[in-house]
Amino acid sequence: MNTQTPAAVQLTHLLHQNADPALGVFLPAGYPTPSKGVDLLHAFVQQGAAVLEVGVPTGSAPLDGPVISAAYEHALRHGARMADVMDTVRHAADSGAPVVVMSYWSPVAEYGVEPFAQGLAEAGAAGAMIPDLPLDQAGPWLAAARTAGIHTPQFAPRDADENLLTRISAAASGWIYAPAVTAATGYRGELDLEALNRFTTRLRAATAQPVVAGIGISTPLRARAVAPYVSGIVMGTPAVRPLLETPGAAGRTRSIGCVRAFAEALHATTAVARPLRDHGHAAHSLPHH
Repeated sequence: MNTQTPAAVQLTHLLHQNADPALGVFLPAGYPTPSKGVDLLHAFVQQGAAVLEVGVPTGSAPLDGPVISAAYEHALRHGARMADVMDTVRHAADSGAPVVVMSYWSPVAEYGVEPFAQGLAEAGAAGAMIPDLPLDQAGPWLAAARTAGIHTPQFAPRDADENLLTRISAAASGWIYAPAVTAATGYRGELDLEALNRFTTRLRAATAQPVVAGIGISTPLRARAVAPYVSGIVMGTPAVRPLLETPGAAGRTRSIGCVRAFAEALHATTAVARPLRDHGHAAHSLPHH
């Protein structure tokens, strides 16, 4: 790998060195507007977000539920393009938190793999995750990201066999993303902690990369319950839903308060719970409340 950018180095240090799991917060670029989105990202950091995840708006988001999809559609209707993603990353990086971009493959292929990687590096991103890009087609992207010095976090399907996990681990840098449930974003049903524990244990056996969880971690209580298994948690729908439900200042206040509640829950993770991450003790299912 070429020399990593300062942002990529910062992300690595954060996920390897933090005592508490890092809180990542997702927001689509250009939502609710480019300037208000940047202001929200800065406010999220002030309330405890350690990593910012910026989404590339797209009309086809197979891993996302109705809330994130609606936010993407809103951003696209109001003219959000890849240039807005780069601008959002550039301004979000000023918050001091590492910024990771989440994009589906179609917008990257249309924009160009090398311009995408180089543009993100120049804007100050730590990396980008492309969850729907098959590994056997990912060579050009991985090479471009390595040349640019940014991370390539990888999405690990819950049904991945050992061979696929090995290949995912070889392609990953920055983190490996472990969905907490096999559902689209915004899921608020039951969360099976025992199954998640088994999956994260398999991931840690396959890689030295930090494991970050998301999808289905819909409340601060759930974040606290998942924390012992991972180095970070990314939440998106809980922060975006208030912006959709209550446009304007009231929605922004609710969104920022939600981030604060998640951050407080992770910081309150007790030392008693931590051995679950280190030794793989079993856990129970956590119902939605």
